[in-house]
Formats: sequence, C-alpha cells, structure tokens
Amino acid sequence: VFLIFFGAIEAMFFFSSLTKFFHGGYVTVFLATAIFIVMFVWRRGTAIEHTQSVYLPVNKYIDQLKSLSQDNDYSLLADNLVFLTNDSSFDKLDRDILYSILDKRPKRARTYCFINISVTDKPNTREFVINDFGTDFLFKVTIRLGFKENQRINTYLYQIIGDLIASGQLAPQNHKYSIYREHSEIGDFRFCLLRKVLAPETDISGFDKRCLDLKYFIRRICGSPARWYGLENSNVIFEYVPLFSKVKREHKLTRVTLEATPDMGMSLKAEKQHERIAEIEEDDDIFSAAMHKDRIENAAAVHNLVGGDTASFKPLKLDEEDEDEGSKVEGETEGEELLDSEAAGGTLDSE
Repeated sequence: VFLIFFGAIEAMFFFSSLTKFFHGGYVTVFLATAIFIVMFVWRRGTAIEHTQSVYLPVNKYIDQLKSLSQDNDYSLLADNLVFLTNDSSFDKLDRDILYSILDKRPKRARTYCFINISVTDKPNTREFVINDFGTDFLFKVTIRLGFKENQRINTYLYQIIGDLIASGQLAPQNHKYSIYREHSEIGDFRFCLLRKVLAPETDISGFDKRCLDLKYFIRRICGSPARWYGLENSNVIFEYVPLFSKVKREHKLTRVTLEATPDMGMSLKAEKQHERIAEIEEDDDIFSAAMHKDRIENAAAVHNLVGGDTASFKPLKLDEEDEDEGSKVEGETEGEELLDSEAAGGTLDSE
C-alpha cells in the first residue's frame, strides 16, 4: 500500500512534467544529453588511450639521446626542446615522446626538457622539482601550481633554465649575436605538443573508434593547449603520433615479375599495345563500355603528344572535360565567326 500510494504521487508529478516538454522542456533534455555524450565520449576515449600508454625508463635511452644531441649530421632544432607530458613520475617517459625524438625524424637539441604540470589543493603554490638523470642535457621537471595560479609555463621555464645554469647543472647557452649589449646565457626554446591520432589499421571495435573520433573532433574545436599554457607567441611544433594499439592483420602481397604481367609485357610491339587499350576488359562496367570510343581517342592523343608508349595506362575521363569540350567548341565557333567578319570587313575596305 505504501509503494502504491507514493508511486501514484510520483506518477502524477511525472505526467504533469511531461506536458512541459513541448513548451521548452526539450531544451533542457537536449542540453543534458549533449553534456552526457561529451563527458562519456571523453572519458571513454581517454580510457582507450590509457590502455595503450607505455612508460619507458629514461636511463635506457640516455646514451641515444646524448649521441643525438652531439650528432652534427642532424641540424640543431633548438637549444631547449620542451615536451609537455601527463606523466608525473620522475624516472620514466611516455613512449610517444621518445618515439617523436628518436624515430619520427630525430630531433637534435642541446637540452631536452620534459614538463609536467601538477595542480595542488592549495591556491597559491608555486614550486618545481627537477630530475637531471645525472646529465647536463636531460631534465624532467614537475611544476606544482596552486589552483588559482596561472599555468603560463613560458615564464616559469625561463626561470627554471636560469636556475639550472646558476647551479652549474646546465652549461650557459651563450649566443654569438644579439640586439642587446649583454648577451643572455639562456638559449632559445621550442615546444613540441604531441597529439594522438587513430590510424586506419588500428584494430579496435567500431564503438570505440567512434568514441575516439568524436573525442578528437571535440579536441579540435575546443581550443589549443598552446593558448592554455601561454605559448601563443612561442615556437611550437604540433606533431601527431599514431595511437599504438593492436594492428589489424594485413594480407601479404605476392611479387609478380614484370614479364609475367600480360598488360606490361615489354616484348610486345607498340602497335599491339595500342590496340590492347582499345579493348574492354571483362570486368569493365557499363559506364566503361559507353566510353569505349573516347578511350581510344584519348589514348591516341596521349600517345602522339608524349611520343612514348602509354598503351598500358588507362586515360582518365573527368566530368569537367565535357564542359571544357563544350566551351572549346563554342570558342572555335566564335573564332570562325570572328574570322569571317574580319574577312568581310577587309573586302569592304578594299572596295
């Protein structure tokens, strides 16, 4: 009886509220649905990215990074190359960052800095922690800022590099040329922001793929992290790295010799090859059959123009060519009329 009584009351409230749906209530439902979709897609997409996140120990790659920073075969990208990372550990790096530096066009710099921004519960925290891995070119920095502090890291990073030079952990980065009388000991900065993209060969479910596509779409229209961190006027590189995940199995291609390919036989004469392109293959559709004559004319025109053997290439017929041919015919007609009128004018002048 208790459930029936209160259930009836709630049902009356529910049906009375339904009448408001068509009088503006649908706006609230639409906004709530949109917010739910954004939150769900973002959370789901982030969870999918975390499943493929791999953090590698930095100590195993110090030798490679040192060799790269001293390798004159690669041009110097910047004095200080800065990466932003979500990893708060002090001894590991995201695989995507190392992949960007070493594999995806090696990036040579004098100093590599990896910055992590940590927001604290206190409103006015301003501090940083550095791990130099026992080197003078590799630094992982965690900047701790209060929730009321601005996260424009450009000025903070300038202070951090200056502190490293003052403490002797980093050699001065003197420049030979400058507009100032006193040259600065701090070199230039270049920031690299990595963004994950979903490769077509990634083997994930259709639902997860839609979630990632929608998340990346929202990310594109919601602004750039460069503006959030105050890097609008800085030298920023946006680099896209593939989402490392399970890859679909691809079918293996079989290499066939050139002589074994019927349409590419080099021993055939040019006349026979010219005749071959005029033939319609068994798998051609009705549209190809309708353009049989045009294909022959185009092949002959290309063969005469180039002067080589183009019989093995099927000429393309674009829709715009029909309009061009029509305009060409009209132009020729107008040209003929103009010549006739000039001839007539010349006759009258002579008379």
